[in-house]
Amino acid sequence: MPVARPVSSDARVIAHVDMDCFYVQVEQRKQPELRGLPTAVVQYNEWKGGALIAVSYEARKLGVKRSMRGDEAKRICPQIQLVQVPVARGKADLSAYRNAGSEVVTILAMKGRCERASIDEAYLDLTDAAETMLAETPPESLEDMDEEALKSHIIGLTEVELST
Repeated sequence: MPVARPVSSDARVIAHVDMDCFYVQVEQRKQPELRGLPTAVVQYNEWKGGALIAVSYEARKLGVKRSMRGDEAKRICPQIQLVQVPVARGKADLSAYRNAGSEVVTILAMKGRCERASIDEAYLDLTDAAETMLAETPPESLEDMDEEALKSHIIGLTEVELST
């Protein structure tokens, strides 16, 4: 039996989008030969090979972690490709990453109101899309909807609230 559509409220559906290994993906787009290879992006600091700020999935599988320095990553994974963040006026030049992040936000904004949180993070308001989806295809029961909600991280929602 379909569930009646709830009365509209001030409740919002907001998604936090955190683009994993984003800096590596930007470099792989610029240098396609890096795709599929263990890769990490290194901050401009040269001490011990620089600090890793992003690590590809291929490198992670081989034990490389974001908290490592470049030299340690090379020791653990000799085939890793270390890409250095460009430097301008003695500082990290993040403009290529900022521009790529803006491209993603532009695409996300086609689906809802979007607010950029950082170079590789954004908040996307999916309230209208969720309300439309529920109106077009309501869940068969509240229990079904609650099960789906439990699979997500919803700020302020606890299992106790769902069972009442």
